[in-house]
Amino acid sequence: MFSRLYLALLAPALLSAASRDSEPHWYRQNKQTIQKIYDLTVYPNNAAIIFGGDAAVPKGLFNKNATGRVSPAGEFFGFQDSIEYFWGLAPLPTGVAPNGVFSKATLVEFTSGCAQVAASTVYFTVNTLNADNTTGAYITTLKQVAFWHFDAHGAVLAYDAWVPNLNPFVDLLHGGPPGSFFSPQGMAATIQSVCGLQSLTCVGSNAVYASIPDCIAALSAKPFGQMDEAWGDNVCCRSIHVLLTRIRPEVHCAHVGPTGGGKCIDVQYNDVYFNDKTLFGKHDRKVFNCETYW
Repeated sequence: MFSRLYLALLAPALLSAASRDSEPHWYRQNKQTIQKIYDLTVYPNNAAIIFGGDAAVPKGLFNKNATGRVSPAGEFFGFQDSIEYFWGLAPLPTGVAPNGVFSKATLVEFTSGCAQVAASTVYFTVNTLNADNTTGAYITTLKQVAFWHFDAHGAVLAYDAWVPNLNPFVDLLHGGPPGSFFSPQGMAATIQSVCGLQSLTCVGSNAVYASIPDCIAALSAKPFGQMDEAWGDNVCCRSIHVLLTRIRPEVHCAHVGPTGGGKCIDVQYNDVYFNDKTLFGKHDRKVFNCETYW
């Protein structure tokens, strides 16, 4: 009787171990690569990359030619663009309530049917940060769904990702009720924040505004936009790209400036969400299928 009970209790663990042993090497490698990428968004891991640049990025995560789209933020070409999006936009402590950071990145869904391709869903848990850098109260969760294509060495070569429901997320991230981020007070505060940060990072030859009041006047005259459609000549787009000025001001300050620098510009829906051939090359419609084309 005891033996049968013991085996019944042990069976799930044995099945789980057997399942892991039957997974191909590339399956485990792909999953580990994606988890490592997302783990680096968790504070303070992201801070090391934001302030250390590409030298702080572990080897083997992104191919030097990595290219992809992250809706609704934009398209990213090459290693530097890719690492800046994935880690440069992860929140840092602000010192202002609710002072939220990513405390955990949980890979809740993952599948990989071949060595080249995987799909995943990640939940970023956002918590407040206490004065002693310990995790505080839960604020909200952010979701990202992504397709991945890996090179022969297991590094990410292409990706197509989507972050849904950013409008309500930013309300919670900034500590306000639904719609507060897009209220007159919320929009004015965002413009002040963007202009204040760019004044610290966009200096000297990278300066794009004569002063903070000049920046406020210019952005106040532009559409505020939506975080769920941040691709445009609007304030929401600039609120994303100003964060990247901490990494490469010589590139991203122009995106925050009056012209949008080729990034925060008005675009056509059909041109930017479905230009797979331009983005991924001649294999555009096969890049996330389990067949060997690369």
